[in-house]
Amino acid sequence: MKNLKGYINIKTDLDLIKININRIEEKEKTLKLEKDIYLELENKYNKLLLQMEEKLKECRGVDRELLYEIMIRGTNVTRAVDKVAIRYNMDSSTIWKNYYPKIKLKLKELESYANELPV
Repeated sequence: MKNLKGYINIKTDLDLIKININRIEEKEKTLKLEKDIYLELENKYNKLLLQMEEKLKECRGVDRELLYEIMIRGTNVTRAVDKVAIRYNMDSSTIWKNYYPKIKLKLKELESYANELPV
């Protein structure tokens, strides 16, 4: 009879088991919700990446370089204009006047597309 627990001990153990099962079920619900949020976010980012790639494919030459610097490398606009001006041996004011307005429109389109996506 050494290995036989008393009735109260068994009842207490069962209560603890039920509490742990409930806790685990709540944790599973929370994890499922969190997983769903991350899956939606992943979907949003994939769509946004596709849009970014599409915008980049639409551009050529200086436009493409400028968009690449700003959008892909994350360079701030002023620095990107300077880099592209040096690369193409152009004056930065030429890029500001002739190329940046087109790029700015594309960036605004991407920003509005990103805001429309869920999450």
